[in-house]
Amino acid sequence: MKEQLRKQALELRKTLPLAKISKEIINNLFSSNEYKNAENVLCYYPLPFEIDVKPCFCDKSKKWYLPRVKGKNLEICEYLGKENIKEGSFKIFEPINEKVNNLNILDLIIVPCVCADRNGFRLGYGKGFYDRFLASLNHNPVKVLLVPSVLLYENVFPEKNDIKCNIVITEFEKIYI
Repeated sequence: MKEQLRKQALELRKTLPLAKISKEIINNLFSSNEYKNAENVLCYYPLPFEIDVKPCFCDKSKKWYLPRVKGKNLEICEYLGKENIKEGSFKIFEPINEKVNNLNILDLIIVPCVCADRNGFRLGYGKGFYDRFLASLNHNPVKVLLVPSVLLYENVFPEKNDIKCNIVITEFEKIYI
Protein backbone atom coordinates (compact mmCIF):
# COMPACT_ATOMS: atom_id res chain seq x y z
CA MET A 1 0.00 0.00 0.00
CA LYS A 2 2.76 2.46 0.97
CA GLU A 3 4.89 1.60 -2.05
CA GLN A 4 1.94 2.11 -4.40
CA LEU A 5 1.11 5.47 -2.77
CA ARG A 6 4.78 6.56 -2.93
CA LYS A 7 5.00 5.65 -6.62
CA GLN A 8 1.71 7.42 -7.41
CA ALA A 9 2.76 10.56 -5.49
CA LEU A 10 6.19 10.69 -7.15
CA GLU A 11 4.56 10.51 -10.60
CA LEU A 12 1.96 13.16 -9.71
CA ARG A 13 4.68 15.49 -8.39
CA LYS A 14 6.29 15.54 -11.85
CA THR A 15 3.14 17.10 -13.31
CA LEU A 16 2.80 19.98 -10.83
CA PRO A 17 3.77 23.64 -11.32
CA LEU A 18 6.28 23.27 -8.48
CA ALA A 19 7.94 26.68 -8.85
CA LYS A 20 4.64 28.44 -8.15
CA ILE A 21 3.56 25.98 -5.45
CA SER A 22 6.97 26.15 -3.76
CA LYS A 23 6.85 29.94 -3.60
CA GLU A 24 3.39 29.88 -1.99
CA ILE A 25 4.37 27.18 0.50
CA ILE A 26 7.56 29.04 1.46
CA ASN A 27 5.54 32.24 1.99
CA ASN A 28 3.22 30.28 4.32
CA LEU A 29 6.25 28.90 6.16
CA PHE A 30 7.75 32.39 6.54
CA SER A 31 4.48 33.70 8.02
CA SER A 32 4.33 31.03 10.74
CA ASN A 33 5.32 31.97 14.28
CA GLU A 34 7.31 28.77 14.57
CA TYR A 35 9.51 29.87 11.70
CA LYS A 36 9.75 33.47 12.91
CA ASN A 37 10.84 32.29 16.36
CA ALA A 38 13.38 29.75 15.11
CA GLU A 39 17.09 30.49 15.15
CA ASN A 40 18.64 27.18 14.04
CA VAL A 41 16.84 25.42 11.21
CA LEU A 42 17.60 22.02 9.75
CA CYS A 43 16.41 21.81 6.18
CA TYR A 44 17.09 19.67 3.11
CA TYR A 45 18.64 20.53 -0.22
CA PRO A 46 15.84 19.86 -2.74
CA LEU A 47 15.89 17.25 -5.43
CA PRO A 48 14.10 17.92 -8.72
CA PHE A 49 10.34 17.75 -8.15
CA GLU A 50 10.61 18.54 -4.42
CA ILE A 51 9.44 21.76 -2.81
CA ASP A 52 12.21 24.24 -3.59
CA VAL A 53 13.43 25.43 -0.20
CA LYS A 54 16.60 27.10 -1.53
CA PRO A 55 15.10 30.62 -1.13
CA CYS A 56 14.99 29.94 2.63
CA PHE A 57 18.78 29.91 2.76
CA CYS A 58 18.78 33.64 1.89
CA ASP A 59 17.19 34.41 5.27
CA LYS A 60 20.30 35.47 7.18
CA SER A 61 18.31 35.86 10.42
CA LYS A 62 18.59 32.06 10.75
CA LYS A 63 21.44 29.60 10.94
CA TRP A 64 20.81 26.86 8.39
CA TYR A 65 21.82 23.22 8.60
CA LEU A 66 21.74 20.37 6.09
CA PRO A 67 21.97 16.61 6.54
CA ARG A 68 24.66 14.32 5.16
CA VAL A 69 24.22 10.56 4.84
CA LYS A 70 26.73 8.56 6.86
CA GLY A 71 26.02 4.84 6.61
CA LYS A 72 22.42 4.36 7.74
CA ASN A 73 22.30 7.68 9.62
CA LEU A 74 22.29 11.41 9.04
CA GLU A 75 25.00 13.78 10.18
CA ILE A 76 24.05 17.43 10.50
CA CYS A 77 26.29 20.22 9.23
CA GLU A 78 25.94 23.97 9.11
CA TYR A 79 25.04 25.25 5.63
CA LEU A 80 27.90 27.57 4.66
CA GLY A 81 26.80 28.28 1.09
CA LYS A 82 26.58 26.54 -2.23
CA GLU A 83 30.38 26.35 -2.52
CA ASN A 84 30.44 24.05 0.54
CA ILE A 85 28.11 21.35 -0.79
CA LYS A 86 28.62 18.54 -3.27
CA GLU A 87 26.51 15.78 -4.71
CA GLY A 88 26.49 12.89 -2.28
CA SER A 89 24.37 9.86 -1.53
CA PHE A 90 21.23 9.42 -3.63
CA LYS A 91 22.27 12.40 -5.83
CA ILE A 92 21.40 14.79 -2.97
CA PHE A 93 23.64 17.78 -2.39
CA GLU A 94 25.29 17.48 1.02
CA PRO A 95 27.61 19.70 3.07
CA ILE A 96 31.33 18.94 3.00
CA ASN A 97 32.21 20.75 6.23
CA GLU A 98 32.40 19.31 9.76
CA LYS A 99 29.34 17.84 11.42
CA VAL A 100 27.62 19.60 14.32
CA ASN A 101 27.93 17.75 17.61
CA ASN A 102 25.28 19.61 19.62
CA LEU A 103 21.97 18.87 17.90
CA ASN A 104 20.04 20.43 20.79
CA ILE A 105 20.49 23.80 19.10
CA LEU A 106 18.03 22.81 16.35
CA ASP A 107 14.67 24.40 17.05
CA LEU A 108 12.94 23.84 13.69
CA ILE A 109 13.32 20.94 11.28
CA ILE A 110 11.88 21.05 7.78
CA VAL A 111 11.45 17.38 6.95
CA PRO A 112 11.33 16.31 3.29
CA CYS A 113 8.43 14.18 2.13
CA VAL A 114 6.94 12.60 -0.96
CA CYS A 115 3.44 13.12 0.43
CA ALA A 116 1.81 13.55 3.84
CA ASP A 117 -1.44 13.29 5.74
CA ARG A 118 -3.40 15.69 7.92
CA ASN A 119 -2.22 13.88 11.05
CA GLY A 120 1.40 14.99 10.57
CA PHE A 121 2.74 11.76 9.12
CA ARG A 122 4.85 11.70 6.00
CA LEU A 123 5.77 9.24 3.37
CA GLY A 124 9.45 9.63 2.55
CA TYR A 125 11.60 7.73 0.10
CA GLY A 126 11.50 4.56 2.17
CA LYS A 127 15.03 4.39 3.62
CA GLY A 128 14.11 5.58 7.15
CA PHE A 129 16.93 8.14 7.51
CA TYR A 130 14.75 10.92 8.90
CA ASP A 131 12.70 8.70 11.21
CA ARG A 132 15.91 7.27 12.73
CA PHE A 133 17.39 10.76 13.03
CA LEU A 134 14.29 12.33 14.59
CA ALA A 135 13.93 9.42 17.04
CA SER A 136 17.56 9.90 18.15
CA LEU A 137 17.15 13.54 19.23
CA ASN A 138 17.30 14.36 22.95
CA HIS A 139 14.91 17.29 22.56
CA ASN A 140 11.70 18.01 20.67
CA PRO A 141 12.18 20.64 17.96
CA VAL A 142 9.23 21.73 15.82
CA LYS A 143 8.99 19.45 12.80
CA VAL A 144 7.43 20.87 9.64
CA LEU A 145 6.28 19.20 6.42
CA LEU A 146 6.02 21.24 3.22
CA VAL A 147 3.71 19.52 0.77
CA PRO A 148 1.57 20.50 -2.24
CA SER A 149 -2.13 20.25 -1.34
CA VAL A 150 -2.75 17.57 -3.98
CA LEU A 151 -0.21 15.37 -2.17
CA LEU A 152 -1.97 15.71 1.17
CA TYR A 153 -3.84 12.47 1.74
CA GLU A 154 -6.21 11.19 4.41
CA ASN A 155 -3.77 8.46 5.37
CA VAL A 156 -0.18 7.63 4.41
CA PHE A 157 -0.29 4.41 6.47
CA PRO A 158 2.21 5.25 9.22
CA GLU A 159 4.02 2.46 11.02
CA LYS A 160 5.23 2.38 14.62
CA ASN A 161 8.66 3.82 13.78
CA ASP A 162 7.28 6.77 11.80
CA ILE A 163 7.70 10.12 13.54
CA LYS A 164 4.78 12.55 13.55
CA CYS A 165 5.47 16.15 12.56
CA ASN A 166 3.94 19.21 14.24
CA ILE A 167 2.87 21.29 11.25
CA VAL A 168 1.90 20.50 7.67
CA ILE A 169 2.12 23.49 5.33
CA THR A 170 0.57 23.52 1.87
CA GLU A 171 0.15 26.38 -0.58
CA PHE A 172 -3.31 26.99 0.95
CA GLU A 173 -3.09 26.24 4.67
CA LYS A 174 -1.09 25.51 7.79
CA ILE A 175 -2.29 22.43 9.67
CA TYR A 176 -1.23 22.31 13.31
CA ILE A 177 -1.12 18.82 14.81
